[in-house]
Amino acid sequence: MFVCFRVCHLCGGIYVGYRFYETAAEEGLINYEEQVLYPFGYGLSYTDFTQEMENFSDNGDTVSFDVKVTNTGDAAGKYAFIKHFVLNDQETNRCAMLLTYTDEQPMREIYLKPFEMSVKHFEGNSLAVMSSFNFIGDVCAGANPNLLNTVLRDEWGFRGMVLSDWNGSYGYQNTDDFVRNGNDAMPGFMQHESNEITNTGSATLVSAMRKACKNIFYTVVNSGNYTIPDPDAGKMDHMTKMFIGIDAGVAIAAIGAMVIVLIRWKKKRSAVNMEK
Repeated sequence: MFVCFRVCHLCGGIYVGYRFYETAAEEGLINYEEQVLYPFGYGLSYTDFTQEMENFSDNGDTVSFDVKVTNTGDAAGKYAFIKHFVLNDQETNRCAMLLTYTDEQPMREIYLKPFEMSVKHFEGNSLAVMSSFNFIGDVCAGANPNLLNTVLRDEWGFRGMVLSDWNGSYGYQNTDDFVRNGNDAMPGFMQHESNEITNTGSATLVSAMRKACKNIFYTVVNSGNYTIPDPDAGKMDHMTKMFIGIDAGVAIAAIGAMVIVLIRWKKKRSAVNMEK
């Protein structure tokens, strides 16, 4: 499958995937299975791909070129993400309620255009989108129904799941708000109150979660992931191993501290008895 799009004015903010971890593993720098953990692992945007650039032109004011990206990891059950959606044009303060303002015309003609063409010209079975940390105006991009539902799904015909950037809360990320407004999954394991779904009696929230589950299942099932035998079936996953290791380390440290306290207490008690 491939994605083909034309980029004008060298606008940034779109990634189709990159091979940092795969390349490092191929060169023997890391052990991929042991060191690449969620969310940087199997099935996300960090996938194998090749890209070709052609039809480059520069008239002095506008630079344009065609890019053809082939997701070579598709056969392995992976699915590509296009990200970060959208207006994620600076990393500074990106998690500090960064507000980005623009008119609709330049947003559609410049910043949304690469994403639009990636969706409309996509040839394959499974594609996904990762939303950005920043706000568009005063609405978080990851919980913006006009962006994730009206534009992406209704206008462009996108079928698949939308994943938030890392859900560290940051004072504004709210899972309830995200899932109601078109974001299907929020990666994160920190125990922020805003990460938890508590209003499970809400019919509208339950409906939104069902729709999110459908989008996630559609993406994963169409990726071919279930057609490939899992060599780790029945084994403990890396994340569980990590947490067990952390728990074991904390337990050992706690027991050690208790033993030290007990020994000191006994020494002090012995000293008091000798003085008597």
